[in-house]
Amino acid sequence: MPLDYSYLALGIVALVSVLGMAYYASRILFQMRTGELEKTWRYLVAGAYLIAAAVTILLVQEVATFSSLISSIASHLGVTMLVIGSLYILFGFRAHYRVFSPKHPNVKMDEFIER
Repeated sequence: MPLDYSYLALGIVALVSVLGMAYYASRILFQMRTGELEKTWRYLVAGAYLIAAAVTILLVQEVATFSSLISSIASHLGVTMLVIGSLYILFGFRAHYRVFSPKHPNVKMDEFIER
């Protein structure tokens, strides 16, 4: 089966964008190492890393010629990592929302507004 170059180009663009997302998520985590927002960014960074790894695995699996068993395992592993990464990002957004929710008992919004 010949290699579809448009699919390869699209995969490389997806890989670069996901790696950029993981890079900037890490930079934000290093800036917010202390405080209540650290927990939320840990989830988001872990999700970004898992999605980046999943896209890499799926792209390599599609471009390289492996046996059908290895290709099937890589495909299942990539999709599983995408789902877990998406769940981590969902948990991170939920935790971040809870920090800024007016009903959250541990955070006073006046402290954030004064800064």
